[in-house]
Amino acid sequence: MRHEIVSVNPDIEARFYLSIDLGSYVPPHWHDSLELVYMIEGSMAVTFENRREVLRAGEFNIVNSRVIHSVLSEKNKALVLQIPKEILRKFIPNIELYTFFVDKDPAGEVERTRLEKVKKIFMDMHAVYDIRPEGYLLRFNSLLYELLFTLVHSYSHKLVRKEFDRNEGQLEKVNPIMTYLKEHYREKCIVSELAEHFGYHEDYLARIFKKQLGMTIMEYVYAIRVSKVYIDLVNTERTVNEIFEDHGCTNYKVAMRYFKETYGCTPREKREAVRSMSWKEMQMLPSPFYEPYGE
Repeated sequence: MRHEIVSVNPDIEARFYLSIDLGSYVPPHWHDSLELVYMIEGSMAVTFENRREVLRAGEFNIVNSRVIHSVLSEKNKALVLQIPKEILRKFIPNIELYTFFVDKDPAGEVERTRLEKVKKIFMDMHAVYDIRPEGYLLRFNSLLYELLFTLVHSYSHKLVRKEFDRNEGQLEKVNPIMTYLKEHYREKCIVSELAEHFGYHEDYLARIFKKQLGMTIMEYVYAIRVSKVYIDLVNTERTVNEIFEDHGCTNYKVAMRYFKETYGCTPREKREAVRSMSWKEMQMLPSPFYEPYGE
């Protein structure tokens, strides 16, 4: 089961788009696709199991397939390319063993030149896909394949089967729990009952969950809650108390603390910031039905 469905563009075998974000948060999730991001303006922070990477304007990053991560955005504009594994598997049958990485500040001249080439490919892909001249798919696909070739040969590491199986085993343990909590996030969460439901000892469940997500079970539940609160906050005129209650935040003090830790301000301050935006910026906000990591 995937926590982010990557629907391809109707005319190409991948999902390629310009992302404009005014400051959202996506709780821990994962997807089968390989995700590449080139930041044009602003910044975003991607948090993995035990590390946090900040992507700034002019930088390029890769989020590997089936790796749990969360995303906290400042106001930004980025190019995003999500490549389903099925496409990669056509050319590399054992693609699941590959993990990709990029050094955002390489020391050597050769490495810096190669990275600039990757960024240029991204910008060229955007220019071609935005204008779509006659025969644009020929050019776009040639750029896509050039990018993939460069990634495989210059930005990849092949795992041994034992290492891959261990990673998969851990994901398979926490994924059903993530799905359950996402579906029941409004309800009271008691870790001992959750552990019993999934047939684990409470301490073991808490330990593997924290190891894989970099946060506790209750922190994950509140991460989902405050992300839902944000969407209602910027799209409705309901009071903060009503929104909190609707999304299971019955402990106002705790919910407020998590919201402020995530967004750096109170819900009312966030709402006021939204109201001060221009009409064009308002059109970029997530709709009430927006599901950034939904089924």
